Amino acid sequence: IHKKNRPKKGKTEAKQASKIMSDVTVEQFEKIVALVGDKTVKPIKSSNNADKLRFYALFKRATLGKLLPPYDDDDKDTDSRPKSRPGMLALEARAKYDAWKDCQDMTKQQAMNEYCANAKDKIGGPVEEVLNA
Repeated sequence: IHKKNRPKKGKTEAKQASKIMSDVTVEQFEKIVALVGDKTVKPIKSSNNADKLRFYALFKRATLGKLLPPYDDDDKDTDSRPKSRPGMLALEARAKYDAWKDCQDMTKQQAMNEYCANAKDKIGGPVEEVLNA
């Protein structure tokens, strides 16, 4: 999809996620990340590549911080960030870069909230158990 035709993500989805649930804690977020990565947990909805990229980007934003400067004080490992957008032949790296960049204007809390809302939508019960504990 051409960049101009790609739907904008970030602020709107983060606001929707924060309306759905209250702010998740770091402990809840870490447990839900483990559930998303657990191959034995059966999803109630399948994920396409766009969903997986969004999970990737939200995870990166929530755990490492912003892709591009100016960085926040609590952003981690900023020296190892890509200095520029990967070339057009590096399809996977370029898609990940673009997805992470789409989360640039979110706060870490918004990224954690949206990640957990998306996980709840895809996995269901196990995520709800973590959120209600």
